[in-house]
Amino acid sequence: MLFTIYYSLFTVLMGWLKVFQGNEEEKLYWRQESEEDVREAKERFLHYLRQGFIACKISGQGQTGVQITEFDPEAEEIFMLGLVDGG
Repeated sequence: MLFTIYYSLFTVLMGWLKVFQGNEEEKLYWRQESEEDVREAKERFLHYLRQGFIACKISGQGQTGVQITEFDPEAEEIFMLGLVDGG
């Protein structure tokens, strides 16, 4: 129960941007009430989107993602996946 309460408080107040490309991973969090944090997260989101990354928003613990093309500052988690060349 305590974990659920903590998880809910954390995700309501903060969001995560997680970027995956090949074996590399970048994580950035933002406080939803901080305009500076939100602006920085949005800039990183747009940077990767312009490079062809696919963005998915995850809402709620254990939920599936939905592809997005615009930054959502109230999102709990946004995953960005880079396409990998090769076969």
